[in-house]
Amino acid sequence: MRAVLAVLATAVLAGFAADAQRAPSTDDLVLEDLITVQLVGRDLVAFDLEGSGRLVERLEIDERVLFTGARGRIALALTDRRALGATPRSSSWQAERYRVSESPVERAELSQGLALLVTGQRALAFFDGSWAEEGIGPREQVVHAQVGPGAGVVVTDRRALGVSAQVGGFFATSLRVGEDVEQVDAVSSIVTITTSERTLLFKGTSARWIEHRRNLR
Repeated sequence: MRAVLAVLATAVLAGFAADAQRAPSTDDLVLEDLITVQLVGRDLVAFDLEGSGRLVERLEIDERVLFTGARGRIALALTDRRALGATPRSSSWQAERYRVSESPVERAELSQGLALLVTGQRALAFFDGSWAEEGIGPREQVVHAQVGPGAGVVVTDRRALGVSAQVGGFFATSLRVGEDVEQVDAVSSIVTITTSERTLLFKGTSARWIEHRRNLR
């Protein structure tokens, strides 16, 4: 009997050890900061904490830095002329210059794997070392923007623009006339929007929108 119990105990402990050594999924993993950003004179410097390297971008004459931030694998800088992003092991800063009639912005939504900002004309997202954009109509009003580690969303009075760091790019779904947005949540790679009529779910891993009608009776 004791021999049997000893075998069972060994098996249980082995199972615990295997679980402890199991690599966490990307949805469970909380990334430590792997990149930082500093302004040194006219040089915008991103320090790669993973590879012990650095990226340097020289600012243009009279170019003003309005915002810098870094989290997880994303470093971001906003100036009065352009938005710049970097990731660990990047070969250079990636810049997205503002258009002639486009006003610069002074803040962005930033997560471990995604940066999101909205101008008067575009929604801009930076992930995995590249920029993506989606135009905002002249009479379209942005009401909310939020990011999680792998997915984010820009909500306007007409539609919801899901952005996927895994698939890349913006993916839109329309809002109905008179449909009010009540709550927006971005967790891991999933965005959930609760409206007065529906629950909308955006899955960043597949870049798909799923709809569930609410039963309000």
